[in-house]
Amino acid sequence: MSTPSPTEIHDKAHMRRSMSVAALIMSASVLLSRVIGLGRDMVLAHFAGTGVQMDAYVAAFLLPEVVNHILAGGFLSITFIPMYQRYLAAGDREGAQRTFSNLLTVGTVALAVVIGLCMLLAPDLLRLMQHFKHTPRTDADVEWARLTVRLTRIILPAQIFFYWGSFLMAVQYAHKKFFLPALMPLVYNVGIIAGGVLLGRRFGIEGFAWGVFAGAFFGGFVIQLPGLWKLGVRYRLVFRPRDADLRKYVLLSLPFIVGLSMTFSNEFMFRFFGLFMSQGAVSYLNYALRVMMMLVGVFGLAFSAASFPFLSQLAAEGKMLELSRLSDSIVRKTIALVVPLSAVVFVLAEPTLSILFERGRFTALSTASTAPVLQMYLLGSFAFAGSTIVMRNFFAVQNTLTPMIVSTIAVAASLPLYWVLGRAWGSAGIGLAASLAMVVQFFVLFGMWKVRHARGTSLWDVPVALAKVSVLSAAGGGLCLAIVTLIQPRLGFVPRGLFRSLVLSVVAGLPSLALIFALLDLAKVQSIREIVALVRRRR
Repeated sequence: MSTPSPTEIHDKAHMRRSMSVAALIMSASVLLSRVIGLGRDMVLAHFAGTGVQMDAYVAAFLLPEVVNHILAGGFLSITFIPMYQRYLAAGDREGAQRTFSNLLTVGTVALAVVIGLCMLLAPDLLRLMQHFKHTPRTDADVEWARLTVRLTRIILPAQIFFYWGSFLMAVQYAHKKFFLPALMPLVYNVGIIAGGVLLGRRFGIEGFAWGVFAGAFFGGFVIQLPGLWKLGVRYRLVFRPRDADLRKYVLLSLPFIVGLSMTFSNEFMFRFFGLFMSQGAVSYLNYALRVMMMLVGVFGLAFSAASFPFLSQLAAEGKMLELSRLSDSIVRKTIALVVPLSAVVFVLAEPTLSILFERGRFTALSTASTAPVLQMYLLGSFAFAGSTIVMRNFFAVQNTLTPMIVSTIAVAASLPLYWVLGRAWGSAGIGLAASLAMVVQFFVLFGMWKVRHARGTSLWDVPVALAKVSVLSAAGGGLCLAIVTLIQPRLGFVPRGLFRSLVLSVVAGLPSLALIFALLDLAKVQSIREIVALVRRRR
């Protein structure tokens, strides 16, 4: 084996430093976005609680999610960045801008047609979904249907801004620029909150729908324009439906369109199966999924988004072992953070939800009904986070087919599970079905990547690390449960509400987390001091 040259050593060190900065930017962005997102959900909970209006608002995203999925909007950057980077590597900036302009134009035309049809047919599509709900129609059902159609028609056009934003952000990612793209989810969530606060008293839940539209416009489009201008990237009106790059983009995106991705399937499944349950079920699922996805977003989604341009570059250079080792390191760090936090929040599910949402129309009953759903989602949180990273490995080598086949099979196989567990345990059963499906998907994808592309690396490092972290986190969760059991009867004089939940969370949660991270450090599973030192260096 040849010794790396000083230049290669410098390049590797520079890449790791750059990726660390990118990961911290994206992690901070996702953290702030999730915090603001929780603020958004708090405002929603105050105005709408878990009643008909909230169910209608959540259901109104069903058609827009499908439209976004059909145009592969959620995965646009994954298929576009490698194409764009090849032009940059060849020094052909003109070709890069031409491809960018053509894909943006053709996609916008197609999206406008699809959105127009969906807006026109929204009542019929909704009636078709309601046809499978074998329960008597009540006045609440009629109100829900009318409101859902109206909210759907407000939210649908926002998909155009998401589509444009995906391209504008992908160009910046390709140039290793992360700041403005990192602001997108922040502005989007602020837009929803502003819409609800400014318009909610007059228009009710409809104000939040207009906030979605405004947040998508400003976050996905307006604030991204300066980034492209600074890079010298200009849009030109190019419309070439037969362009070779367009055909390649469609072929690469086809698995995402035909297949069922992780994000789309979870968003779709809880909304769809929630239609068959009692009033409030969709709302319980929505609140629980948002809290769980905060953990996944801060670590899994942020790390995967920040690392993808670097993984793509390693793949382009043929450095597969280095790519796999880097990915394994990210997965292990993600597991060492997500699993302990999930274990403690699992025990403190009710106090956590009470702190976040229990005010206005979100009552103590809403908290008690949502807590079991959150616990079921938390069981699969590590797999939600890990899958987003492992899937990027395949995308880096421009293999979009394999992860989508695995994901689609996992979703299809889980449909009976959703139905059976949903009927048996209601909303909590839906959460458990989602977690089980994601755990299977994660291990299958991880194993396939190792066998196909990383034979020189260990197959067992990540599973062994997961087992160790899980055992140590269970010990911390046990301590948390013991503290809660000990002090809760002694808090009878404290009225139920925010203060009591805060006391429980602090007194039981902080020592438990400290124990878990100390055990991880002693067991040399993950050095917490290393993470702290990294953050201090990057500050």
